[in-house]
Amino acid sequence: MARQDEVDPEDTRAALEQTEDVINTFNALLRIAQIEAGNRRARFQATELGTLLTNVHEAFEPSAEDFGQQLRFDVPGKPLSVQGDPDLLMQLISNMVENALRHTPEGTTIDMLAAEDADHVVIAVSDNGPGIANSDREKVFRRFYRGEKSRTSGGNGLGLSLCKAIADLHNATLVISDNQPGLRIEARFPNAAGSEASR
Repeated sequence: MARQDEVDPEDTRAALEQTEDVINTFNALLRIAQIEAGNRRARFQATELGTLLTNVHEAFEPSAEDFGQQLRFDVPGKPLSVQGDPDLLMQLISNMVENALRHTPEGTTIDMLAAEDADHVVIAVSDNGPGIANSDREKVFRRFYRGEKSRTSGGNGLGLSLCKAIADLHNATLVISDNQPGLRIEARFPNAAGSEASR
């Protein structure tokens, strides 16, 4: 018979997980505050996006395979760069991919790409999952916002808020659209080189 003062291992594990969630939430909020302060602009440099996509793919492909999902990436035929903080841009892409992995079912294909036109350099993450309701699209960048479908899939509702803070710091725009089927999230950066070339 178990003594009353013995600790249930399941209770201990649950408490540790809750503590970790609190720490992760605090760290995410702290990171957002630091980004919004604008201090990270001092670290801006020409950052090659193909390298970032390759690194994110290497980091997340094992998780995708574990979930029965396929993670693919497409890099441009020539080097494509934006002025930015490499660590934050890596965080941006990682959060976009993690959001897709977390909220799509087994069998989903997730694609990452970088491309440009005359006005923008675009980083996009798209999937062929269930997508989200139109009414949720303007809300997903709010802190702690979680749609109905995401409340059973974990997370603290800060992943896309962090994406927005990073995008704002880089004068980029986040755009959510229907991937028919699924969801597509784009980070659209001003393309200074393209704008100059088109003049």
